[in-house]
Amino acid sequence: MAEKRIGDRTFQVEAPLATQAIIMQARLMKAVGPALDRLPDFFAGARAADGSPEKNRAESVAIQALSDVLAGLKPEEIAGLMRDLTEMARVKRASGHFEPVDFDGDFSGRLGDLMPVVAFVVREVFGDFFSGAAASGRAAVRGAA
Repeated sequence: MAEKRIGDRTFQVEAPLATQAIIMQARLMKAVGPALDRLPDFFAGARAADGSPEKNRAESVAIQALSDVLAGLKPEEIAGLMRDLTEMARVKRASGHFEPVDFDGDFSGRLGDLMPVVAFVVREVFGDFFSGAAASGRAAVRGAA
């Protein structure tokens, strides 16, 4: 289970059920298709220490790469994918307990946190899968479907 502070909140994510993971991987592969060459940028800083200059640069590059990936989708597809990805996470509430993310409740008026949370979920849940696909090129993505 991974945790990350984003804005003034702490988010947590753990491995989803296999069925949910496979469905989300397929949706992400479809979205990533045209931007496969951006995946190495997206995952470049995944192992850098939090707060390090390398991690900060990597976060900025990752968010730009994610924006490029999403640019090829229809607005409704983007909203649905981002909702489903963020709702894979949990957020620490004022009570100190982690509860499932409520997309509209947790991000209305806080859109600045949205892309960093999506990037966190994708890196933590699908990082091994997509970093392997990026290293292998388009054939890996086509072969994984």
